[in-house]
Amino acid sequence: MKLALFGATGPTGKYLINEALKQGYDLSVYTRDANKLKEFEGRIEVVIGDLKDADAIGRCVQGAEAVISALGPNSFKSKEERPIMKGVKTLISAMNQNGVKRLIQVSTASYRDPQDGFDLKTRLFVALIKLMLFPAYDDIRSTGELIRNSGLDWTLVRIPNLKSAPADGKIKTGLYGKTKLSLSLSRGNLAKFLVDQVGDRKFIRAAPAIANH
Repeated sequence: MKLALFGATGPTGKYLINEALKQGYDLSVYTRDANKLKEFEGRIEVVIGDLKDADAIGRCVQGAEAVISALGPNSFKSKEERPIMKGVKTLISAMNQNGVKRLIQVSTASYRDPQDGFDLKTRLFVALIKLMLFPAYDDIRSTGELIRNSGLDWTLVRIPNLKSAPADGKIKTGLYGKTKLSLSLSRGNLAKFLVDQVGDRKFIRAAPAIANH
């Protein structure tokens, strides 16, 4: 069974690729720089392109059971407005053209789910991000709305601060303002949760917040 991975050359990428390989999936990994994936040579298919290359994105998702996207904004590098939302829009179009229905996307508390309650700590953190890094906040929020209205079998996995550590299986899921969640999550736990969603229908068309337990 094939998975298409986007945003898998960042800090979480190694964990995500290793977890997907561990679970027995064939992988098609999208990147602008194949050198970042040299350690996986011979074990994955690498598709080179940027988020504006509809043809390359189509090749990456063709034949995939699901798409996992860890794409996220970097407001310090991009001068373009909503680059991730625009890239995900192209990705959704490619998925529709290739009959791929399952999309699992990493998000944050900047995207507010209608079922969330009131959580002062989270609201203050998001307000700070909105004030200091508005382009990133706006991109995450807009991407979440785009995916929610896509018609796909989507899951938005909302995460807190990430730390580089392996999976230990100790995570908690819920909704902001309704579930007491910690402010950290290991990259290993995130990777395992993302890959597990391919075969788990519990959070289809839902936006769970997750954190280390």
